[in-house]
Amino acid sequence: MRDRVLRTTCFVIAALVGACAISAGRADAAADPDLEALIAGSSTCPRPDLVLAELATLLPPERLGPRLHAVAAAPAVELVDLGAPFQVVVAGHVREYRDDARDCMQRARVAAVFVAMTIDPASIAAAPAPPPPAPVATIAAPVAPPPAPAGARLDVAAALDAGVGSSDRVAQGGLALRLTVGRERLAFAAGAIALWPVDTSIGGVRLRQWRLPIDAGVRLQRGGDRFAPYAELGVLAAVLSETAIQLETSSGRTTVELGARGALGVRVGASRFAPFAALHAELIPSPPEIYALPAGVAGHTPWFWIGASAGASLGFL
Repeated sequence: MRDRVLRTTCFVIAALVGACAISAGRADAAADPDLEALIAGSSTCPRPDLVLAELATLLPPERLGPRLHAVAAAPAVELVDLGAPFQVVVAGHVREYRDDARDCMQRARVAAVFVAMTIDPASIAAAPAPPPPAPVATIAAPVAPPPAPAGARLDVAAALDAGVGSSDRVAQGGLALRLTVGRERLAFAAGAIALWPVDTSIGGVRLRQWRLPIDAGVRLQRGGDRFAPYAELGVLAAVLSETAIQLETSSGRTTVELGARGALGVRVGASRFAPFAALHAELIPSPPEIYALPAGVAGHTPWFWIGASAGASLGFL
């Protein structure tokens, strides 16, 4: 029994002596003036001596000294304190970290891990790394804004108008021109449609009719890369010419219709040259009357017109 106690006591004493020897060796490594000269810099957080002390816990003295001396640059390690960020330079390798809290001990641990991984990565491959500080914020390159929409557009299209509200319906085709000015959601719009003359009848009277509607108003538009819908509302003045073609005494006259116009359309794409299509309607509250002797008033021209147009829209300005 006495021998067992004696053996146990000797084992504990030997373990304590060994631990003290290891600690003393690391302390000697941290206090080695040659090693202190190899870790330099004006940094106060972390201080070079704190980094050296943390390195002594990662690398044994027999490896730490030779590895630092083997670095060609002098000093082997340089610490730079930039305020919230700090830099660690090891043999030309630079790593920057950010620590807004300025925890100097944590900074020293992080710097020591980077130094050890640079000069002797195999020795700490299995060692747990301290939690990394927040990465340095980077400033994203500015994204170029999309090109501004055209300030004005000229629409050229084929058009078809059909009149209802008279004794006979009439349909006319022609060419439409339209100008819009404005980049905002609300823009000015004006246009005209040159319709081909057609033959029609009102109250049994055969007529050759020609019509030129001109309008002006506002456009409510919405931009888009693929589709740009819009709506329009405005006033209308239409020049109307009619000639009787089956009476013994042919007669003709030209009048002006006044009314309102509305339209819905969409432009495809946002390029300078883009196709479009639209539907429009015209309301004539007081259409002109048609006279035929000897009967007198034979009827009136259509009070409602509806039509469609499709063509190309050219942006400029």
